[in-house]
Amino acid sequence: MNGAVPPVPPAPAHSPLPWRVRLQYFYLLRIPILLAIILLALPFVALFWARPLLGNLLVVGLWGIFWTTMAAMMLAWGILVTFRVVQLNGRERFGIRQWLTEDKVSTRALILSESLIVPVLLACVFSNGQARTWEAALARLGSGLAGVVAAHIIGYLGLLAAILISPRYKIPAGDRFPMPLRFMKEWLNAAYNKEFPNARGRLAEFGRGLGTPFAAGYVDPRTKLPYPGQLLSILLLICAFALYLLTRWWGRQMGVSAITYLVLLLILLNWILSIVAFFLDRYRFPLLFFLLVVTVLGNWIGNWTGQADHYFEITQRKTVLPVDPGKTLTARARVSPDADHPRGRVTIVATAGGGIQAAAWTAQVLTGLERQFRTSGPDKPVPFADSIALISGVSGGAAGTLFFANGYADDPAHPGFTVPDNKLDDIVAAAEKPSLDDIAWAIVNADFWRIFAPYFKLRGNRLIDRGQALEEGWRTRENIQATLADWREGVEQGRRPSVIFNATLAESGEPLLLATTDIRRSQVSGLAQRTFSELYSNSDLRLVTAVRLAATYPFVTPASRALDSTTEYHVVDGGYYDNYGVSSALEWLRDGLSSIPVDRTPDILIIQIRSFPSGGPPKGKGEGWFYQTWAPLTALMSVRTAGQLVRDRDALASFAEQQAARGVHVSVATFEFQGSEAPFSWKMNDDQIKAIRDQWQQRLYGTNNQDWLQVSCFFRPHSTDCAALAQTGKKGAW
Repeated sequence: MNGAVPPVPPAPAHSPLPWRVRLQYFYLLRIPILLAIILLALPFVALFWARPLLGNLLVVGLWGIFWTTMAAMMLAWGILVTFRVVQLNGRERFGIRQWLTEDKVSTRALILSESLIVPVLLACVFSNGQARTWEAALARLGSGLAGVVAAHIIGYLGLLAAILISPRYKIPAGDRFPMPLRFMKEWLNAAYNKEFPNARGRLAEFGRGLGTPFAAGYVDPRTKLPYPGQLLSILLLICAFALYLLTRWWGRQMGVSAITYLVLLLILLNWILSIVAFFLDRYRFPLLFFLLVVTVLGNWIGNWTGQADHYFEITQRKTVLPVDPGKTLTARARVSPDADHPRGRVTIVATAGGGIQAAAWTAQVLTGLERQFRTSGPDKPVPFADSIALISGVSGGAAGTLFFANGYADDPAHPGFTVPDNKLDDIVAAAEKPSLDDIAWAIVNADFWRIFAPYFKLRGNRLIDRGQALEEGWRTRENIQATLADWREGVEQGRRPSVIFNATLAESGEPLLLATTDIRRSQVSGLAQRTFSELYSNSDLRLVTAVRLAATYPFVTPASRALDSTTEYHVVDGGYYDNYGVSSALEWLRDGLSSIPVDRTPDILIIQIRSFPSGGPPKGKGEGWFYQTWAPLTALMSVRTAGQLVRDRDALASFAEQQAARGVHVSVATFEFQGSEAPFSWKMNDDQIKAIRDQWQQRLYGTNNQDWLQVSCFFRPHSTDCAALAQTGKKGAW
């Protein structure tokens, strides 16, 4: 019962391993085998099987290729070393027949391990149209090869250090490792022959202090020194940890990309799980059970102390101006009455979710419409942006809304949307700028450790997670420091629109409106749409935090609750309730119109922005019994998209009919992105960025441009666009 493994007699020389023993080794090597499969399969999964979600992981710059290749090479070596440690210690550590009897790395084994990085390297260099010219391809390939060379230099130095203090064996060090250059072998042999009696003596003293069962497979029983493989493992682990710390502290400045952080996570998993498995497998203790105990215990302690949860920061509430929807709808500076619109006209925008694609498409549509009314037509330019009374954004659409609405100034001398023509494209560029690298940094450097040891999350760093990393990226991008209360200034006077960032309460399923406006609970629909000011009284919220909460995409961003608040609700993506922003926009309109006489009600234009093509309903097909395992999830996702779309269309049509019966004119236009391969993540490639521009031109000048004609006709009833709309005989899409 001392943990010793029964001795196994040596096998005849060169006799093949029985299949029973091979299967035992397959189990003992499960961690490096699994990590090798993941490293090999990652590019194929990202580019083919899950391209919309993961394809842009491989969109990297030159420095990104360098760091990714270096990290991948270190992972490949980690897999090789952990593989060999098990093979060389099978008899001593696990009581099974030895696989390898000679500690000599073959050229074949080294080439096989290093070839694991080839798919990642080629995908980083050539995928996503990143090497369109020979010059670009050579530069990118050169960066990858530089990463390979740098990794080999680091690995060679680590090998030298391991040999300096390792035991002496009959095979010289220069013959145990394949080296391409003669001087490299000579240096290894020189290190092998170098004597460090004090260092080796201390290591031997440490080895003697270990009990025999514990030391089995770790320490040479003859010399009491750690086996060379164990020393090499320690030094490679130190090198990997140094790279990890380097990217943790300076990764964003060095151009480290999301795929690099993912490979670093695999390195951590390889070493942590391999080390634990090597120890536990001797005692036949299941690794999964150990991990379950550690994570459950850590979560229980962290939950008890309040350190395991994810949080967002709220601030002390300032003096908050009331913002009445009715006054917002009728602000004279906004509705600008004229002969064609004696009661004025006002625009309402509802923009859907969809990650960075939705952010970019939202910014493109809104800035594009503003540009069109500034530059087209012989009549006086129409202030499109200043006519907007409300923007209701969900998820990625909320992010696009943030960058566009940041262009309004609450300055009585220069009110309204003040972005000059030459800066409109900057808004779209800000919305298109990737955030995936920030999220990946936080997953590896903050959230990974939260799983195992959340109790180390002190008060000062409990906010650090992938959600905060996302919002900090937005904040620094355009220096957005304002809060929800700040953006209430000037809304009723028509100097900026009301904004609703739509979120959902995870526990109750209720919509939560993070808004710069007041909204009363609807007496018509009976919906209980809770607002931030109602749920968190005397508190305020930064705009970037509000957008992050509204864009809590499943698993990408964590469900969070307010720090320093008695409210225990977790806030998640608004798309769970309504991914199109229509529901809250209609509730706000009903609230505002209920206090306005019909003879003062302006004409209303409702613009819907959808970042993905709706298409037709998918066809059903026969499925096997295994389909039952994911059929509920498929149904939930279908309801979240197609079901919500049908519901919103009906609600919008019903609203327009009700207002028409009152004598209020309501027009609807829908700008739907109809391209293909739109990403679901927070990163875009060059083709996807170009598709945003191309699709916008199609929506303006293509054959299917009736929605643009509808908008133009709403503002300029006597324009040629209005005549063209009459000829098509079509109305804007619902």
